[in-house]
Amino acid sequence: MADSLANPSVVGANGIDEASPDLLKNTPSNIARLEDVIEHCKGRQMYLAQTRSPSDGGDVRWYFSDVPLAENELAASFPRTEIVGKSDYFRFGMRDSLAIEASFLQREEELLSIWWKEYAECSEGPRASSSFGKKLDMAEDLSSSKGSQSAQLYTFEEERVGVPVKGGLHEVDLVKRHCFPVYWNGETRRVLRGHWFARKGGMDWLPLREDVAEQLEIAYRSQVWHRRKFQPSGLFAARVDLQGSTSGLHALFTGEDDTWEAWLNVDASGFSGVISFSRNGIKLRRGYSASQSPKPTQV
Repeated sequence: MADSLANPSVVGANGIDEASPDLLKNTPSNIARLEDVIEHCKGRQMYLAQTRSPSDGGDVRWYFSDVPLAENELAASFPRTEIVGKSDYFRFGMRDSLAIEASFLQREEELLSIWWKEYAECSEGPRASSSFGKKLDMAEDLSSSKGSQSAQLYTFEEERVGVPVKGGLHEVDLVKRHCFPVYWNGETRRVLRGHWFARKGGMDWLPLREDVAEQLEIAYRSQVWHRRKFQPSGLFAARVDLQGSTSGLHALFTGEDDTWEAWLNVDASGFSGVISFSRNGIKLRRGYSASQSPKPTQV
């Protein structure tokens, strides 16, 4: 049974059947209702733009993978690159994305705790033990978790925070970050929360993997650009070293409160699926921004 928050448009009750097919349609009224639900979520306030920088925004989008997960494959093991490939993930429709985000915000702290636990299981090699500890600490700071929920965690994991999507034919499980068909046996696909984005040279902003995005969010909330200093390249910027699978991955923040910009880069000694860096790196932004391409895009 899907979680009661799977269709958050019924939060106000009003006698509306949460299973009503009409509430699952991508209509302006359903979108407006879900936007209102999200605006009243306590956790939503943290994701609103805190500055007037053109690089700042609060829109979150959810994505699903083009390639299905193998049986028993953990969602946290993908994608393997810091920036999602343009043809590898596709955006959910607006109504579905809002419904997923509303459910996520209602139980964000618990869901993040489970996600980082799964991410630890996917970490490999000698770097995993040291870097994951830092990741987990940052995730707890971000979600205001006090680390005292381990006993409740396993009980929560037994539940399924389900959100009906695609007209009710599929469901998103937010605990496992999976999307699967409801009425037939079919492929399970990874779902990804897009909050920080990168532009690799084209016109589309591509979502960053969640572990990288959350570290950037921590830096953003601390107004890291106030700690700028001259980098070896001569750029006056604040450097944020990003823990993860790529050695030397970091972000550079330049500017002031209302003019800050951020760039993703990697030291020469590191190697990443993030390639084709410009002089300062790959441009980053906080919050979704529509493509400027004249052609239709799924990103």
